[in-house]
Amino acid sequence: MHGHLCDGLVIAFVEIKAVLERLFPDGVVDRTDLRAVSKNGPCWVDAIAFMTGARINFQTLRIDNRIGDGFIIQKISTGEAYEVHLKPGVFPASQDNLEKKIRALRVADQPVAPEDIDSLEKMAEALSRKLLNTAPVEILKFLSMTISI
Repeated sequence: MHGHLCDGLVIAFVEIKAVLERLFPDGVVDRTDLRAVSKNGPCWVDAIAFMTGARINFQTLRIDNRIGDGFIIQKISTGEAYEVHLKPGVFPASQDNLEKKIRALRVADQPVAPEDIDSLEKMAEALSRKLLNTAPVEILKFLSMTISI
């Protein structure tokens, strides 16, 4: 559905999965009982729509870039909700800096060194492996809330 595996998709998957496990501890997720807030990024929107069934046209998905690289996910029937993000320091500063460098070069219509692209891909793969093999409590921070509907 997304077209490729990337660290953004993995981050989103890990965050969403951890919240769904809290909202549906018996393991059966009712995708008709969910709504979410996500930033406007393809990895984030694809993951939240696929995993929760939330959609803009159903008014169960709201796009708000203030949420950043995380989500708010609510179980509609109870109002129970969680905001979830990576803990500070989990996303490597070196990867963040290299991503910013590459984006700046592209905006300036400057060439990007193949070595930088290769390096970034290796960093992203290492991060994905770490996220998929680390307990969520070690890498995620949660804010529990109840939202009146």
